[in-house]
Amino acid sequence: MKWTFALGLFTATTLAIPALIPGGGGLNVYKLRLSSRTKALDGQYLGVNGSTVGVFKTASSATPVQFYPVTDKKTGLVELHTYPIAAVDQILALVGTNGLLTFSNVADPAKAAFPRGTTCDWKSFRLAGGNPTAPGRPSNSLAYAGSNGSWTAFPSGNKGDWSVKWKGADAYTTTDSMPIEVVYEPIEKIVDENGDGIITIA
Repeated sequence: MKWTFALGLFTATTLAIPALIPGGGGLNVYKLRLSSRTKALDGQYLGVNGSTVGVFKTASSATPVQFYPVTDKKTGLVELHTYPIAAVDQILALVGTNGLLTFSNVADPAKAAFPRGTTCDWKSFRLAGGNPTAPGRPSNSLAYAGSNGSWTAFPSGNKGDWSVKWKGADAYTTTDSMPIEVVYEPIEKIVDENGDGIITIA
């Protein structure tokens, strides 16, 4: 099924789309969910609470975060830009110290200020596909190439809320954290088929 819209019906925020998909290109939009042996986490979609990405029970934060990948042609790694497109570019990043990095939604991270010693990396993700890297692991996983380590969920705030972090190989964590995989699922493809400002959602 397809839906077609004229850009004149969209807000100023959405008007940024044609500049990103010139000449009939498109945006592949995805959402993220968890794969885990922990029943309470498995299959849960990731939302945003404040700037933290995780599993949250409040209605406003439970809406799955959506992103479109922007690939660095030299490295093959991707940036995860959130969708719908905002006036100030929002990008998913890993932020933290001492090898324990919180999955975060950061506005224009290239210009954001952080305390000395803080890592903010938004350029080192990989959308893995094809065969799983190990038996039992999902094939459509979000990988982080910035350091050796693994995805981990930590209890956060209200009961049933979890924040998602990247745990480096040497990072210290508490025993109540849970190992997870972060996987991506396609939602839709945003297409300007003729470069004429008419958007089709396929």
